[in-house]
Amino acid sequence: MQDSFSIRIIAATVASAFCVIAGSAVAQTRAQPIRFVVPYPPGGAADQITRLVAQQASTTLGTSIVVDNKGGAGGILAAEAVARAEPDGKTFLVGSNAPLVINSALYTTLPYDPVKDFRPVAGMGKSPLLLVTRQDLKAGSVKDLVALGKQSPGKLTMGSASNGNITHLAGEYAASALGIQVTHVPFAGSAPAIVSLLGKNIDFMFDALPSSMQQAKSGKLHALAILDKTRFPLLPEVPTMQELGFPNLEASAWFGVVAPARTPNEAVASLNRAINEALQRPDMQEKLHAIGAQPMPGSPEAFGQFVRDERARWIPLAQKLGVKAD
Repeated sequence: MQDSFSIRIIAATVASAFCVIAGSAVAQTRAQPIRFVVPYPPGGAADQITRLVAQQASTTLGTSIVVDNKGGAGGILAAEAVARAEPDGKTFLVGSNAPLVINSALYTTLPYDPVKDFRPVAGMGKSPLLLVTRQDLKAGSVKDLVALGKQSPGKLTMGSASNGNITHLAGEYAASALGIQVTHVPFAGSAPAIVSLLGKNIDFMFDALPSSMQQAKSGKLHALAILDKTRFPLLPEVPTMQELGFPNLEASAWFGVVAPARTPNEAVASLNRAINEALQRPDMQEKLHAIGAQPMPGSPEAFGQFVRDERARWIPLAQKLGVKAD
């Protein structure tokens, strides 16, 4: 009798211990941080927007979000890494113009499929491009820049955040529309490109506002035009390209989150809700606006359609211009 009782006690103890261990394992799994892989170095528009949104979204989720900067090759390295990652809802790519759209036109082959290897999660933010020049360039207006370009074809150097980046393609598009020839100088992100521009090593670039606006406001760079329909409120003196007679010269850098293709619906829906809640907060909207960005809330389907629309616009244009990564 006592032996039977002892056996029951031991069995209950073992079962209880198993439940504790299993519960601990589940808690540990839930506590694993989420990783946002950013295809550019720290300091640029992608990095700034991602860190703002990730900080608030992690609070909503109750799980930390680690921002992993993996720059290089126009976003290819980061995109390939995430495409091959385990689809466990723990690894996501901060998708942007280059890895999700433009690379398809610039490279004959890619180590990932921008359409099939990812599923959209949510948009985060977008920013119109700003045409900025080095401080000592003798071009106080777009008209002056065009005159310099036509005076010495190919002499003007145009920086970009990387080959295939929207700052590259929009720059080539603008140069073609302005009727000038330039020499493209790619960098590994907007931040190093701006450093080079401040150091007077290149002449100008088309850059997203988060990495160039403050330098323009302080006078360290000259802002000649913004590639948007309307002037930006924090740079009211800077005209739009439309005002200067180029109505089709509009371009924005945008950033959103995509997941490996087989990521579960629950993980996608959960992160989408957290990002949207973050973007709807007035303080978040103020922070994004202060760095020159606009929130991009919406469903996974809405972000997916946005990316498809961008592909329909920019891929044919890149092919028409003959822009290649190399």
